[in-house]
Amino acid sequence: MDRLRALRLFLRIAETGSITGAGRAMGLSRTAASKALAELEASLALRLVDRTTRHATATEAGRILQARLAPVLGELDAALEHARTQHDTPAGVLRVVARRSFALRHVVPRLAEFRAACPLVEIDLTLTEAPGLAPTDGVDVAIRLGAPAEKSFVSHRLADGARVLCVAPAYLAARPPPARPEDLAQHDCLGYRREAEPVVWRAEGPGGAQRLAVRGPLRANSGEALRLAALEGLGLVLLPAWMVSDDIAAGRLVALLGGWRMSPLGYDEPICAVHAAAPRVPAKITAFIAHLRQGWPD
Repeated sequence: MDRLRALRLFLRIAETGSITGAGRAMGLSRTAASKALAELEASLALRLVDRTTRHATATEAGRILQARLAPVLGELDAALEHARTQHDTPAGVLRVVARRSFALRHVVPRLAEFRAACPLVEIDLTLTEAPGLAPTDGVDVAIRLGAPAEKSFVSHRLADGARVLCVAPAYLAARPPPARPEDLAQHDCLGYRREAEPVVWRAEGPGGAQRLAVRGPLRANSGEALRLAALEGLGLVLLPAWMVSDDIAAGRLVALLGGWRMSPLGYDEPICAVHAAAPRVPAKITAFIAHLRQGWPD
């Protein structure tokens, strides 16, 4: 028997005066409990309990150990119960790292509602446009583009990867809209990019699939920046539906080439909330992800 369990057994014996009763409470026979107590005494070179056929009484050394041990094990049990509570009740600091554009539109506006439902949770939020986000180094949830391949992570889709080619009505007042993907060569296109990579869009439709190297007055590593520039009439933009659907519904942007499925090359994955795989995921994580997924199609 391990030392901690043996000490718990001794404490029960000292409190109840019965080796049999203490052993039964811990799922042990009298023989197993007596053996465990004897091994503990041998390891300490102390006699802790005087035994008779009907009763067990702590010795002086046993009473001293009991007085010191009871509050220590009480604190330990309280600490373990608190740790278990963290898994059963949403509480504590929830550390989230998220794609900036998605978080500003679909995470931050819902934090007040989440806090109303889970008032014991505090949120530590980091926004970034960096790719490959993962719940490591103290991060509980990563909201990222695509699901990681590692089996040590669990992914939950929040928004699909559909992109929409769109433009402000003011831009179309000066030139006709493209009728087919090849026409984009004649238009100002606002492109998402990382580092110095070229802006390439992929179009799939009635004429098959093709790749288009597009050009325009602005390239940026922020989808939100491209959206704002498009709203000002700077050019055509290819952005996630979750980012521009409200603008299209309100007439601030006009969708183009509806018969084609289009995406920036390498940026067509869904938005996922990712956490580390574990036998028991803390309640603060499961509650937060469940809250974010409300309203999104499965």
